[in-house]
Amino acid sequence: MSVALDIVNLTKRYGAMAAVKDLSFQVRQDEILGIAGPNGAGKTTLFDVISGLAAPSEGRIALFGEDITACRADEICHLGLARTFQLNAVFDSMTVEENLLTTAYFGRHHRSFPGLRFDRQSRIDCDETLELVGLADLRRRPALELTVLQRKMLMLAGALATSPRILMLDEPVGGLTHDEIGHCANVLRRVRQERGMTIVLIEHVMSFVTALADRVLVLHHGAKLYEGSVDGMTRSEEVVSAYLGASGVRALKQETEGQDHVATA
Repeated sequence: MSVALDIVNLTKRYGAMAAVKDLSFQVRQDEILGIAGPNGAGKTTLFDVISGLAAPSEGRIALFGEDITACRADEICHLGLARTFQLNAVFDSMTVEENLLTTAYFGRHHRSFPGLRFDRQSRIDCDETLELVGLADLRRRPALELTVLQRKMLMLAGALATSPRILMLDEPVGGLTHDEIGHCANVLRRVRQERGMTIVLIEHVMSFVTALADRVLVLHHGAKLYEGSVDGMTRSEEVVSAYLGASGVRALKQETEGQDHVATA
């Protein structure tokens, strides 16, 4: 299986503080990697550096074998890496459809103003993505009027509309109810099945991670604390001590045992 994302000795410093420290890992094509860790572990900073929003202090980043370490965020997006954010970053004054058309149009190629005119392929991608995430019936609704779940689905759709090869999701189910988390899990399963998508996700809701992820990477103070299976994570003394705690392990096992509607495709 080929390597979709290759991170080698990556470091990001802010003054004397290293938010990410000498971090190396790979993401294989078509897998789902869950990234976990306590607040302040460097998870979102890692996403910012990989997606080009922040420049690395040291290290190398390769996307399907191509070095993207010094690339801008728009260049990285055009090369096939799309991400979402913790906050619901959509265009509130636009409709759902207009949001998707905009991301589909600008997300794949460099475009120049003036003369904005959505092309046929952008409209096709918009329609297909709206169906995939379940927002087709809301296409004319202003984004400002959407629920939290619908806004998260719109943000996911915006990333998908750029036709990425790898999708990075920053806390995709934060603030959602148990049933809404199950809905998101099922949407991501469809995305993986229908588009063969490689997915990297940051999430604190561990039942969501265990239901979807093939492997887990746990960060602590910007460094790798654990990489491997979910079962192995719950048995790691370092992870239990720094992140889960004994009560967290028990809660995770209870959530996993009772998450039928999350774990069922």
